Amino acid sequence: MHAPARTVETSRLLWRTRGEHWDYEFVCVPEIPALPGWLTTLEAVLGDADAGAGELRYGLLEVDDAAARAPRAFAYVAARFVDPARRDWTGRQIQHFAIWFPPVPPEAVEALPAAVPADWHLRVLAGLAATYGSSEVFGLPEEAIRAWKRSHRESRAEAALAIVKRTPPVALFEEGEPAPAPPEAPRNPWKRMPTLKKKSPEPLTTPREVSLVVAGRRGGLRRVFGCFTALAMMLVAVHQLVACGASIHAG
Repeated sequence: MHAPARTVETSRLLWRTRGEHWDYEFVCVPEIPALPGWLTTLEAVLGDADAGAGELRYGLLEVDDAAARAPRAFAYVAARFVDPARRDWTGRQIQHFAIWFPPVPPEAVEALPAAVPADWHLRVLAGLAATYGSSEVFGLPEEAIRAWKRSHRESRAEAALAIVKRTPPVALFEEGEPAPAPPEAPRNPWKRMPTLKKKSPEPLTTPREVSLVVAGRRGGLRRVFGCFTALAMMLVAVHQLVACGASIHAG
């Protein structure tokens, strides 16, 4: 059996939550696997989960990359849960949406419930206390959020991502702690999810396309062409009016 790593690194962690004064957003996105956007994936895995039910989910994410010969599959575990301590400024409970992609081969996915602690998400949340839980992220005051654009080049959300990304690896097991016992029905909290398939967008094919998009000139060229066409039509109309006036005077 392939046992997942005993630590969780932010390079393999997807986490969406909210702060005391800001709404739900991603505070951590993984590098492995890499996708251009994660919201639809998160909704497919955890969108219908009950945050208060204690259900844990696991499965495979299959990424079809146009640059790869075949799709790559990544095993994951996921949880949607309520923060046991934090609340927003109105007193409402805060939910967390977490997906971890442990460094195991896809064929080891069925062994995850027996290898990952049932409270893995709470252990990771505790490990995020110094970054996500800080006054720079979760507790950032409302006044600082309002004034953010006037004193920072990067957005507040980008700054939060950078801070959480610096979280040291979080241990899933205490020193000498044995692996969790295999879950038994009917108390088994784990639910196997259908394999989720995602397709990365196709890359631009020509250097010219890349340069136009990067420089933002594609729309500009279209506008120039449109202006030239309008000017030509105006010149034709003026020429017709002049010719018509000449014929009237000649008559």
